[in-house]
Amino acid sequence: MARVTCEVEINAPVESVWALMQDPARRGEWDFRVTGGRFTKDGHPTKGATFTVGGRMVWGYRFDMEYLAVQPLRQTVVRLVEAHGLPIASGAGSWTYLRDGADRTVVRSAFRFELKKPWSWLFDPWLMTPVMYWITKRSLKRLKRLIERENF
Repeated sequence: MARVTCEVEINAPVESVWALMQDPARRGEWDFRVTGGRFTKDGHPTKGATFTVGGRMVWGYRFDMEYLAVQPLRQTVVRLVEAHGLPIASGAGSWTYLRDGADRTVVRSAFRFELKKPWSWLFDPWLMTPVMYWITKRSLKRLKRLIERENF
């Protein structure tokens, strides 16, 4: 099972960071793995709400996700309901938002996923963990640039 945790410090209020990160339609603007997304139930981040995000790595894929916990401006926890187009058996993740003064936010992204067999013994975690760490770190840096540009 691959596990990844990354952080980024963003010079913007937590309200701005939260709003952008919880909008699946804007996720493709900062997450390298994602080309688009939308809510499929409830239309905003609440426990039980669902959303889908699509992306392209070597080929197209889609993840159907569900919010397990939502603490506005503090944390969201999601789980993978179903993966389409990639051999992922299960997964879950969280975003934690730490206010560091009035205009500074630390975002911690943590997730885990498990590949379906036989892929799991071939690639996971020796290959997938470092690759997904690199992609996540790069996405969070892109998020930082986007939010800081929008806020200043």
